[in-house]
Amino acid sequence: MRTLQLLILFIPFLSIGQLGNTMYGLYRNNNPSTVQLATIDPTTGVINVLGPNLGNTINLTGVSLNPYNNTYTYQDQDSWLSVDLTNGGIVNDVVVSLPSATGNFDNFKFNTSDTTMYGIFSQVLYNPTTGVYSGDMRLATCDLSTGQVSLISPASVASSYVMAGSSINPHLMVYYFISEGKLMGIDLYNGSIYTQPLISIPSGGDSFDNFAYSCVDTTMYGLIVNHGVGVQSLGKINASTGVVTPLPTALNFDNYIMNGGATIDPINLIYYFETMDNNAQIYLVGLSLLDGSIVSNVMLPPSGTYFDMARIDGDCYGATPSRLNPSLQLEESTWSLSIAPNPSSDLVTINSNSQIEYLRCYSMDGKTAREITLDGNNQFSIESFPKGVYMLEVRTGSTSRIVKLVKD
Repeated sequence: MRTLQLLILFIPFLSIGQLGNTMYGLYRNNNPSTVQLATIDPTTGVINVLGPNLGNTINLTGVSLNPYNNTYTYQDQDSWLSVDLTNGGIVNDVVVSLPSATGNFDNFKFNTSDTTMYGIFSQVLYNPTTGVYSGDMRLATCDLSTGQVSLISPASVASSYVMAGSSINPHLMVYYFISEGKLMGIDLYNGSIYTQPLISIPSGGDSFDNFAYSCVDTTMYGLIVNHGVGVQSLGKINASTGVVTPLPTALNFDNYIMNGGATIDPINLIYYFETMDNNAQIYLVGLSLLDGSIVSNVMLPPSGTYFDMARIDGDCYGATPSRLNPSLQLEESTWSLSIAPNPSSDLVTINSNSQIEYLRCYSMDGKTAREITLDGNNQFSIESFPKGVYMLEVRTGSTSRIVKLVKD
């Protein structure tokens, strides 16, 4: 029997209806050279261009989608361009201002739990005493109103990084990237190393690439790749131990396209990436987060056009930190909440050390299923529910949490 993890998101009175699964990206044409914000239907491959030409340059090292102010931000040659998600027009254009002219700000991501964009500021430093060049990598943020990149890490946290992706856990407040075979977890509060386990790849693979964090099940997913063969399977990594576990479905793709990005549909539980065949034809592939099987595999427009840096607007919407800033010396939440059994076919028991004041169940598309009334044993029945995945909103006092519930 497949085991699904319990989801606990710390969300202050978030409406489940705000979850979305629209996929945005940059539609790029080589002839003539144009860049436009667009959406794509991942089931058909149909691209809908949202607005005018934004230029002809993309820095393919990161992108930031802010679902709260409806902007998609990327870097062109020397500026941050923030683009309106509704009409594809530029709402802000500021010059990138770096801490050092010799450095770069790459692998940047938007964190939904503090509405800040984070990335890695990297530079190569020369030591005149030893005559040795060394890499200096530090966590940094960017103020998109001014373009200013500011360092968080007081010292270098790595000497290099792999352009295999980056990810943020908005609950733990940790930024992840890969360096020299380690999954580097960097504390968003102070820029120090939070975890740095060696990555353990299962037999048949040699790297864990193109990873993305899913708030739905608080898991980081990515592609298990053998660079002499291709993509072997979808996998998930334990960020504390570095152990990569493959999902059961074997895959046979020759490659993945780095600039296509990785993004997760929080409603349908799908991981998306792009691949290219021997004829340079690009495909958008969707893999199930449950077993890694292929959910969709659609052909994108002909050679010479691209759909780059895909992001889905609803993933991690409304997340709030579960780990507080250690410098504030605040107490962590003492609310303990769990449900069992999960999956279930009938009775579900809620275990809580706080009085539950409100309980409502939603289907994964955000539509209200029903309000729930607990019996004297803190139980309710889902026998009449259709099989599927539901979101259970639980409130106590001023705190609200969302728990994923599976009807088996």
